[in-house]
Amino acid sequence: MIHLFNEDGNTLDVVKMNGNSLVFSSLRQFYEPVKSEGFAIKYVVEGIERYQLNGHSYPITAGDYLLTNDTCEGKVEVDESRNVKGICINISPRLIAEVIAGWKRPDTAFSDAELGNFFVSAYFFESGYRDTETLLGQYLRQLTATVRSGLAEQDSISDEFFYTIAEKIIQDQLPVFRHLRAIPGVKPDTRKDLYRRVQKGRDYINACFMLPLSIKTIAQEACLSEYHFYRLFKAVFGMSPNQYIIKKRLEFGKSILLQHRYAVSEAATQSGFADIHTFSKAFKRYFGCPPSAFLKGKRF
Repeated sequence: MIHLFNEDGNTLDVVKMNGNSLVFSSLRQFYEPVKSEGFAIKYVVEGIERYQLNGHSYPITAGDYLLTNDTCEGKVEVDESRNVKGICINISPRLIAEVIAGWKRPDTAFSDAELGNFFVSAYFFESGYRDTETLLGQYLRQLTATVRSGLAEQDSISDEFFYTIAEKIIQDQLPVFRHLRAIPGVKPDTRKDLYRRVQKGRDYINACFMLPLSIKTIAQEACLSEYHFYRLFKAVFGMSPNQYIIKKRLEFGKSILLQHRYAVSEAATQSGFADIHTFSKAFKRYFGCPPSAFLKGKRF
């Protein structure tokens, strides 16, 4: 049986298989250089692990994970009064290449060669993710629950486990691959830096879309000029920042009507529209049905 997260001292429980590994850690003080061999997933269950990779800081807290490939170098630090508990999974480049080779993507125009090169190159986007936002994150949550329940046996970790992890990495990274590819050709570090800035602008919109927003304010948050932000956002996400704001407001307005049965005027106000007329017109254009009809029982 796998015993997860000893409370005393520093513990690393390792399962290795065909160049891949699964590590359960419980650490109070830990300082080590990081050089990923293949793909590394650093998932924190309790506490915080602090990474410095390729010149960027990644404080990974409970429920977050860091995804890197073997172009990443840096260090990790754990220094807490209570043990920090986490899971690290290492996937060999051979396994990723094998899964990519058999991956069928009829929805894209990209060749497998392009996708394969992305995963093993400096263009790969090392980043932190929330476990509720990705397929891999959801799997990590399930894995943690299974181990904590005492149902996980060490001999149950097979090649299938690592194939599943590789598949979920690829599924989650396909949109990132498309987004990065949409940024005009520049050096890998520059392209990733621009992508991070556009993401920062999008995150700002996600947090504040109910408020009056301007391209200038969002671009400042992303540390880009207005036009540069507008152009990159549209290239990456396939819509302008203003279109994205309206989309967020309409989807939020719909959720208000669906979940709380508020009046249309309340939904309009809470979702950031200036008035009910503007909201109703945009709602019908986007969903094909006016909000008043939606309230009467239409679902789509």
